[in-house]
Amino acid sequence: NTPALTVLGADETTAEATAKYLFWTVSCGAVPSIFNVVMAYMVRSEGSSLHASIGTMSGCLLNIILDPIFIMPWGLGMGAAGAGLATFISNSVASIYFIILVTVRRKSTFVCINPKKFSFRRQIVFGVFAVGVPASIQNLLNVTGMTILNNFTAAFNADAVAAMGIAHKLNMIPLQVALGISQGIMPLISYNFSSKNYNRMKSFIKFTTKIVLGLMSVTTVLYFIFSKNLAALFIDNASVVEYSSAFLRGMCLSLPFICMDFMAVGIFQSCGMGKKSLIFAILRKIVFEIPAIYILNHF
Repeated sequence: NTPALTVLGADETTAEATAKYLFWTVSCGAVPSIFNVVMAYMVRSEGSSLHASIGTMSGCLLNIILDPIFIMPWGLGMGAAGAGLATFISNSVASIYFIILVTVRRKSTFVCINPKKFSFRRQIVFGVFAVGVPASIQNLLNVTGMTILNNFTAAFNADAVAAMGIAHKLNMIPLQVALGISQGIMPLISYNFSSKNYNRMKSFIKFTTKIVLGLMSVTTVLYFIFSKNLAALFIDNASVVEYSSAFLRGMCLSLPFICMDFMAVGIFQSCGMGKKSLIFAILRKIVFEIPAIYILNHF
């Protein structure tokens, strides 16, 4: 696994911890990690947003509780491996919740996980792949962009790598909110698009855009002003805090724009326009972000 860790930006000081974390989150945890997300989408598509939220949030809250117990010396003292194990257990619990939910509601839901009923009807397969393949390529490009960024960061020192992790975690909080909102209206857009109720569909889009743009704009201002204070909540290290503050200030400036990207991609996917969502991903990552990382790192 050493070549893979090198590509991801790990060095001799972080490789062992990274490998232990990946063992639990990827080698053992890939299936429950993907399964609980897919099930949340399926349940939400039938209008059961509450159960989708309970399932995903149960895993998140359990992860928050287990992390310090597994990581810290006063607990199991497992370090990075503990963080990975906590994530694996949390995703497994979320998956179990959805399995129980579907089993209990099997007479009143179209969501089915019975292998005997799996089939490959051409119309369904093409429909899923038309939207799913561009979405998967977009996620792959997101990982590629982060990998390149980590490699450039690793060239500085371990403090910079740690700071990038902190800044990324902080920046992911509003991003996940924006992503959740954009995903939340996807069923509404799909229903109204398929029934040709375009006026109602546009009203949902306008309302949601106002909410998410306002929220991201306020978050950007707060993050820019209090970047050092927020970073200091994670670690008591002046060098890491300084790096984190600079990284976070740069990242937060993109929040209003990324939320619009999420909205656009969600709308196109809801309408079955996978190619257009792929164009957004290519423009954002391949045309703009990745070249910008190389150019700005040079200067």
